[in-house]
Amino acid sequence: MVYIFVAGISIALFLITIILTKPTKHTSDYILSALLFFSAQTIFNTFWVFTNFYLSYPDALVIGLNAPIAVAPLFYLYTKYQTHPIRFSPLDLLHLVPYFILSLLYGKFYFSSPEERLALMNSETGFNSTLGIFRIIITYVSGFFYFFWSLWILLRFRKNMKHLFSNTEKIRFNWLIFLIVGMLFVWLVVLIIKSDLITSISSTLFLIFLGYFGITQVNVFSGVNNYLLTTITPSYETNAPIKIENGESVNIKYKNSILSEEEAYKIHQQLQQLLNTERPYLNPELTLSQLAQLLNVHPNKLSEVINTQEQKSFYDLINELRIQEFLHQVVKPENSRFTFTSIAYDCGFNSKASLNRNFKKHVGITPSDNLKKQN
Repeated sequence: MVYIFVAGISIALFLITIILTKPTKHTSDYILSALLFFSAQTIFNTFWVFTNFYLSYPDALVIGLNAPIAVAPLFYLYTKYQTHPIRFSPLDLLHLVPYFILSLLYGKFYFSSPEERLALMNSETGFNSTLGIFRIIITYVSGFFYFFWSLWILLRFRKNMKHLFSNTEKIRFNWLIFLIVGMLFVWLVVLIIKSDLITSISSTLFLIFLGYFGITQVNVFSGVNNYLLTTITPSYETNAPIKIENGESVNIKYKNSILSEEEAYKIHQQLQQLLNTERPYLNPELTLSQLAQLLNVHPNKLSEVINTQEQKSFYDLINELRIQEFLHQVVKPENSRFTFTSIAYDCGFNSKASLNRNFKKHVGITPSDNLKKQN
């Protein structure tokens, strides 16, 4: 069992080293480092008790006693700044107030005599007192609250992706959703069983999964968060329900827009001209912000124009154009020696799966079936 604890702590320190030695670091990187540090402290505390080292060196145990309280808020902040890489707000430190308050309250331990310290340690590793019970309640309540909040943020982000990005495969954060659901399950199991040992084992597994997914996926240990760094408009909301008024569709979100019809028409004309002449959709990493920059308009205005004038999302608009380009290129005799995937990359798709999914959505069949149909 000791090996599991040592492995968890080692993995956490290793991952922290990788993150902090990245050439370019963002807010989410520092938050993730803190998250890993407090997770390692949680494991260390159980290791310290499991080996009875706390009887000889109780100070080391108390230092990390409240570490689990910080894990869930930091996970939420990490999720927040991964999906919205904006400047760090000092107000977010308020999420750690319970951790700091309890740490101060437990400070009385350091002013106790050796006998009192040992009595406190023997009564229970987490102090069987009103303060200890309060600490446990805060830990579990904040855990469920912040993990559910993190899940909500991710699901909301995934819902809005198609209004901001033309390719979403690299930023779906499936692995992060998996981790959140897993941690919610672990939190529930630990709440029922009430075992510090299980808590630390689950924390170790959490770190292992975080390390695996983090290293194999983008946006965590990569040098630059290419997709999210320059594309998110924090104030941007993408819920654009449509209702019918007097036989005409009206976008409720934009009903009170300050964008005039004349300006919207002008932007739409410029957009069509740009798409037809420069074909920016051939860039697989094209985003709404990048397209807006080419047109010299605000992303929110461009999004409104696409939603109201084209009656579709940015994602659908760009990928429809890519499909048209693919259909144009695939029938050329000089391209017969290339695979569908190779042609798809030239048309702006970043994977075969993306091509097949969008092709079937817009054409109704797969590229292979389409070729057979033409033959």
